[in-house]
Amino acid sequence: MRLMIFKEVQGRIPSARLEKMFRKLSREERKPDWQGNINLIFTDDKSVRRLNREFRRVDAATDVLAFSIDYPDSTDSMFGEVYVSIPAAVRQAAESGVSVGERLLRLACHGLLHLFGYDHIKQRDVRQMKALEDYYVAYAGRSGRG
Repeated sequence: MRLMIFKEVQGRIPSARLEKMFRKLSREERKPDWQGNINLIFTDDKSVRRLNREFRRVDAATDVLAFSIDYPDSTDSMFGEVYVSIPAAVRQAAESGVSVGERLLRLACHGLLHLFGYDHIKQRDVRQMKALEDYYVAYAGRSGRG
């Protein structure tokens, strides 16, 4: 599996840490026959709101969206896409007292876990996703920069 990172708006993203986290997450969470590419797109609230309205019928901005696209059975397939709102991450980082880089990493991880089949409908699923996010974000290491 391969991660492709795109940035549609201004803002620093922790690319090396994202790639490190993705390598571990994809090794540990993918099914043996899964292959393909994942696009990780950093964008703005307006774009995320448009996608949310168009594909989920929810007319509101959110922080992260994940879309499965192809069945991941070949290296040419597009496994899925994850959209992360940089402005939402900036707001959430300020509210929670973490760096913007930490928040972007966590949101990307959350979206990737959705692509790999995790959800948070039931309370036990919420706890499981949070534990996995903690694990993979910690693996990616800390950075003093946003």
